[in-house]
Amino acid sequence: MRVKLAHKLFLINASIMLILTAAFISLSYFSSKSMYSNALNGIDREVMDVLSKTLSEHYSQHQSWDAFTSNPSQWQQTVDKTFFSVFFSLMAKAAKDIGAPMAMGMAPPEYQDMPKWEFPFGTFLQRLSLLDSQKNALIEPEIFNQAATYKAIKVKGKTVGWLRVGSINVDMLPLAQYFFDQQLRIVYWSCLLGGLLAILLSFTLSRHITAPITHLTAMARRIAKRDFRSQVDIQTRDELQELAEGFNYASRELDLYQRRQKQWLADVSHELKTPLTVLVGEVFAICDDLSKCDETTAELLQSEALRIKRIADDLHQLCLIDEHGIPLKPQPISLQSILQEKVLYYYGRFQQKGIEIHETYLENPHMVMADGDRIAQVFCNLLENCLRYSQAPGHLFIREEISSAGVQIAIEDSGPGVPEESLDKIFERFHRIESPSRSHNGGSGLGLTISKEIILAHGGAIIAKQGAHGGLRIEITLRETHE
Repeated sequence: MRVKLAHKLFLINASIMLILTAAFISLSYFSSKSMYSNALNGIDREVMDVLSKTLSEHYSQHQSWDAFTSNPSQWQQTVDKTFFSVFFSLMAKAAKDIGAPMAMGMAPPEYQDMPKWEFPFGTFLQRLSLLDSQKNALIEPEIFNQAATYKAIKVKGKTVGWLRVGSINVDMLPLAQYFFDQQLRIVYWSCLLGGLLAILLSFTLSRHITAPITHLTAMARRIAKRDFRSQVDIQTRDELQELAEGFNYASRELDLYQRRQKQWLADVSHELKTPLTVLVGEVFAICDDLSKCDETTAELLQSEALRIKRIADDLHQLCLIDEHGIPLKPQPISLQSILQEKVLYYYGRFQQKGIEIHETYLENPHMVMADGDRIAQVFCNLLENCLRYSQAPGHLFIREEISSAGVQIAIEDSGPGVPEESLDKIFERFHRIESPSRSHNGGSGLGLTISKEIILAHGGAIIAKQGAHGGLRIEITLRETHE
């Protein structure tokens, strides 16, 4: 069974709160007992500090404990006087610290007025022992407790005896137990009310945290159904908002890709439709004896078939580029030598069409790190475009220069030109320039797209500009290598 994230967060928070509540109750109970016990036993330690000094002075004068061991009343008088003196001094100090009005009048009583206190765990005198330097008992306690505190009695740095007082067990105090029970009751109710409030807040926060995830899940389902126009609005200023922005970005990119894909299919069908229509029409005309399969018809069929083949080859190459990128075999090459070779190859066709070629190269060849075959393919595409779209008679200008970015090749025809708004689009797939002066002459519409991909794969740049001679100017720049 699937458990929702909100429920998991709620259960985790509730479990943590239960554990913390149990730990708080336990620590509160035991810390209270410990503090109460430390307070009572702390009084004993204060008394022992003062008593040890008194007994040290006594031993220094008499060099023995006989006065106490042979006279229990003197032992009792000395201990009680010290105890009540320290006890009332501590109480007076505490009252003064809290600003109680009784602080000024609280003073130790005279020995004759010593109160007779009885406790379940025994009085300080009943729990006190006097030991010799070897910790042998000289005066036994009336109430013996295994847990005890020891205090050395020293004279001039030498231990002459020990005081031992049994520790106080607060569990034997009914008032202390009542205090602990009351405190536990208050803690229970506080934890119960705090727990209920915390559970309510936990449930609310869990819903608040998981609400954006619910929206993201719904958006993911819409994306799965190819609804890329939807956007999710999450303003949490945290990782969930970043995730939502990532979803929105992915959705926009998928929508753009889908629209491009549709346009791609429409362009491909449009490009193939014209030559296929001519081929099918001529074939049916020959089959129906409406036309003869003479040399002219065969040349027409061959031309249209080659046009379809060029489109198919360019489409296949673009698909490979999209999927695997462009594999390159870079080495130091001269753009000048490759371009001159291709110009020589096309020279006859340009001359036949009536287009004069003007070439300007650098005196010394400059080398670039590039794949010679791929660069030759780019030059062929550009020269083919110039041959196809330039009006005759006309001119073709080829120029090699050095720029701050590297070696630059500029190829410019004499017209017709390209509208300014189309300059940034001529490298897009199947982009057509709607101009009566530039008729469609059998190209696939993909040559400039492939050329741009090749140049970008080399880390270079290719741009289109308005030419100074009325035509289109294409500039290619590749980084120069000095190897």
